[in-house]
Amino acid sequence: MHFYFTATLICLVWVASATIIKRDPSRQYYTLHFPLDEAATQHHAKKIAASLGTRYEGPVGELKTYFMVSSELPGVVKRSSDQQVDPVLAAFEQQKENGALLKRSADDSVAWSKVQRIDKQILKRRSKRAVIPRAPILSSGKLVLEDAKASLGIKDPGFTNQWHLVNQETTGNDINVTSVWKQGVTGKGTVVAILDDGLDYDSKDLKDNFYAEGSYDFNDHVDLPTPVLWNDYHGTRCAGQIAAVKNDACGVGIAYDAKVSGIRILSGEITDVDEAAALNYKYQENHIFSCSWGPPDDGRTMEAPNGILADAFINGIENGRGGKGTVYVFATGNGGDAGDNCNFDGYTNSIYTITVGAIDHADRHPSYSESCSAQLVVTYSSGGGKSIYTTNHGNEECTDMHGGTSAAAPNAAGIFALVLSVRPDLTWRDMQHLCVQTALPVDLKDKDWKQLPSGRMYNHKYGYGKLDSWAIVEAAKEFKSVNKQTYLELPVEMNKTAIPDSTSGKHKKPLQSVVQITEAMVAAAGLSRLEHITATVNIEHQRRGDIQMVLASPNKVESELATVRLGDSSPDGIHNWKFMTVKHWEENPIGNWTLFVYDEINADSTGYMLNWTMTLFGEMDPGFEGEPIHRPDVNHDTTNDGTTSVIKPSSSATSTQSKETHAPARPTRVKPVTTTTASSTSKTVTTTTSPASTTPTSHMDDDEAVSPGGSAADKDDNSDHSVFIYAFVGTAAILGLATAMYLHKRKDWRAPSLPRQTPSTAPIASMDYEFDELKPEEEDEDDHDDYEEGESSDARPLLSQQQQDQHQQQQDR
Repeated sequence: MHFYFTATLICLVWVASATIIKRDPSRQYYTLHFPLDEAATQHHAKKIAASLGTRYEGPVGELKTYFMVSSELPGVVKRSSDQQVDPVLAAFEQQKENGALLKRSADDSVAWSKVQRIDKQILKRRSKRAVIPRAPILSSGKLVLEDAKASLGIKDPGFTNQWHLVNQETTGNDINVTSVWKQGVTGKGTVVAILDDGLDYDSKDLKDNFYAEGSYDFNDHVDLPTPVLWNDYHGTRCAGQIAAVKNDACGVGIAYDAKVSGIRILSGEITDVDEAAALNYKYQENHIFSCSWGPPDDGRTMEAPNGILADAFINGIENGRGGKGTVYVFATGNGGDAGDNCNFDGYTNSIYTITVGAIDHADRHPSYSESCSAQLVVTYSSGGGKSIYTTNHGNEECTDMHGGTSAAAPNAAGIFALVLSVRPDLTWRDMQHLCVQTALPVDLKDKDWKQLPSGRMYNHKYGYGKLDSWAIVEAAKEFKSVNKQTYLELPVEMNKTAIPDSTSGKHKKPLQSVVQITEAMVAAAGLSRLEHITATVNIEHQRRGDIQMVLASPNKVESELATVRLGDSSPDGIHNWKFMTVKHWEENPIGNWTLFVYDEINADSTGYMLNWTMTLFGEMDPGFEGEPIHRPDVNHDTTNDGTTSVIKPSSSATSTQSKETHAPARPTRVKPVTTTTASSTSKTVTTTTSPASTTPTSHMDDDEAVSPGGSAADKDDNSDHSVFIYAFVGTAAILGLATAMYLHKRKDWRAPSLPRQTPSTAPIASMDYEFDELKPEEEDEDDHDDYEEGESSDARPLLSQQQQDQHQQQQDR
C-alpha cells in the first residue's frame, strides 16, 4: 500500500513539474539557469526567487535546470537620466556578485553559489518557414496594371508596354514586382553600375537617378560615360530597365528609386588593367555590377578572366561593399543557336558571379539563350515575338526592341537592387542562396527538369527557375546570412590517359575518373553546406569541340559540364579550364563522384586526359575550430577502365523556341592584340599532387555496362567474327572476278593455279556500314550503365538531334 502511495505521489509531482506555465500579461517573466541538475535544485530556485522578491512559477517544461520566476509590471526603473534598468536583473547582479557582503543563511549561500544566470523573457514573433507563395494577384493582368497605376501614381506612358513588369495577356508571366512596390520597396539606397558602352545621363528618364560619382569612361578616360559612337545605346537601355524614373517619359525601372552608374568599357579596346579597374570601380558606392557582355558567343571561343582580372573579381567579393562583396550579374550569352554553352565562358562560369539566362513572355526558353550547369536563374527578355520596352538613347526616346540575354541580366540586377534596399547587409553569397531558394521552375514539360536531393528542381536551360521579385524580397527580410566560405580541393593525376572514341554505336565508352569524398575530408575542411563545384581540366585533343563531360554525384545527380560544340575545331585542347556547376547546391557530397569524358563526332580526332581537380565550395560550419584542411593528404590516381555508358541527345542544345527568334549579339569586350615574351611555343601543363599514398578509387566493372544485345565483350567478339566473314567472302569474290577476267582474255578454260595468300597479302574487302538513327524513345530506355536497375537518374543527354543533323550535313558536303 505504501508503495502505491509513493508511486502515485511521484507521478503527481512529475505531472506538476511538466505543467505549462500560463503567461499572465500583467507580469514579467524570467528564467533562472542552474548548470547542474541536482536533487535540491528546485529548492534552490525557490530560495533565489524569494531573495529577488519574485514569485516562483516552476520548472520550464522538461528542462531540468531552468526555472521560471515572475514579478509584477512595470518592471523597469530609472538608474539615471538616460538609462533604464530592470530591478529584478539589477538585484540578481548585485546579490550574485556581492554575496560575501550580504547576510545570508547557509542555505541561501548554497543556492546563490549554484545559480548561473537569469534571463528576461521577451515576446517575439516567429515566421513560418513554408515555401513562399507568389503574392496574391488580381484576376487579370489588366487589373493588376490599373491597380498599380492608381495606387502608385504611375503615369509613364510606356508602362502598359512593359509586359515583363505586368503581363496583361498571360497573368503571372512577369517578375511580380508591383506587390513589392506597394510595400515601399523601390530600390532606394542602392546603386547599380552598368558596365557597358556608356549611359545617356541627360535622358529625362535617367538623369534624376544617375550617379555621377560612381561613373567613369575607361574607353576615353574621362569622368562621364557619355555615349559617343552611333551604336552606343546598349548601356542606356540596360539602365532604363533598372532605374528609369517614375515620371511622364517612357516606362519605369524595376528599382525606380535606385541609382545607376555608367562605366564605359565596350566602345573600344581596353587593357586587362582597365577592365580590372572597371570591375572594382568605386565598389564601396556601387553595390551591384550589371554585365551584359562577354567573349564572342560563336560556339568556338573559350576565354576566361585570368591574372589581374581574376584578382579583380576576388578583390570585389572580398572587399566590395565594406566586405560584404560586390554582386556581379552576368548574362549567359546569346550563342545558343550557334551551339555555344556558357560553361565555356569564364565570366559566366565563375563562382563569384550570378549567371542569368533568358525566358520569353510565355515562360519558355528562347533558342539564343545559352544553357550550362553554371546558370543560376533566368528572367524575362525577348522571344516569341515580344521584346523588352525600355529607355533609349536620346532625351525622351524609348524602344521596344531590346532583348537577348543582354536584357535578362539588368532585369535581374534591378530585382537584386530591391533586395539590397531591404537588406543592405546581405553578402554576395547570401544573394546566390536567395536565388536558389526562391526561383520558380517554369516550362515544367521540358524534359531536362530534375528533382534534386534538396527537393528543388534544376534545368540546364533555366537554372533553378525564374526570379520572382516578391518571393526573393520576402525571403530576404528574414534571411540569416551564411557563414564564411571554405573549400575542399581534390587533384587527380590521369597519367595522359587516352579518351576512348565515342563516335558510333548506342553504347559509348567514356573515360571515367572516380573521386572518393569521405566524411573525414568534409569535416577537416569545415564544410557544412555545399554550394559550387568546379572541375579544373587539362586535356590534349586535336579537336576541342568533340569533348563532352558529365559530373555524376554519389546521389546520381548529373551536371553537364561540357557539351559538343560543332564549330569548335581548335587543336589547343583544354588547359586549366574551370568548368562549374551549381546543380549540386546543398547536396550531401560524401561518396564517389565520377567524371565521364566522351570523345564525339570525329573519329579521326583523338585526345588524352592529363589531369583534373575537383573543388567543392560551400559554407563553413559555424562551430568549426582550427585551420581547415583544404587539400587532404590523399592522391586520386585514376585511369580509364574501358567501361561503357549510354549517350543520349543533348538537352542543352535542344530548343523549345522557334529558330525565327533572333537575338542581337551580346556585346563583346574588345581586347587589343597582345604580345608575349615566352621563348617556347610548346604548352606544358603541370599539376601538383600530394605525395601521399594512393587511395583506392571505385570504378565500374566491365560487366556492369551491358547492352540489350549482351555484354560489351560479346559485342567485340561478334564484331571480330563479322569482320572475318566479310573478309573471307570479299576475298573469294575478288578471286572469282580475277579468274573470269583471265579466262575471258586468254579464252582458256583451264583452272588457274594461284598461290595461297597469307593474311598479310590477302585483299581486304571494303565494306560500307549504315547505322540506323536512334529514336528518342529508344534512347530514353538506357542511362549511364553505372546505375543499377530501378535507381532513378538524371543523366544529361549529350548530343542533340540538331547537332546530329548539322554533322550529317557537313559529311554530305
